Amino acid sequence: MLQTASELVAPNRIILMKNEVYRVPQTHREVQVLSGTAWITLDKKDIILHSSEQASLPFSKNPVLISALNNMPLIMAVW
Repeated sequence: MLQTASELVAPNRIILMKNEVYRVPQTHREVQVLSGTAWITLDKKDIILHSSEQASLPFSKNPVLISALNNMPLIMAVW
């Protein structure tokens, strides 16, 4: 079975606490929440992801920002 390019790249694991914001690098297009709830903002649109949910991020010239929603730490993988 052939693997896609995103499957060959090891994800970065990120932990965010309340009031912290992560700016996703332009080269990263996938986000998976491992624990907690993520608030993702992209092109004036908001996406909420809960534990074990994943999203593909469309290409944009604008930065993708992610923060932890609620008081729980957010643990996520991005690649």
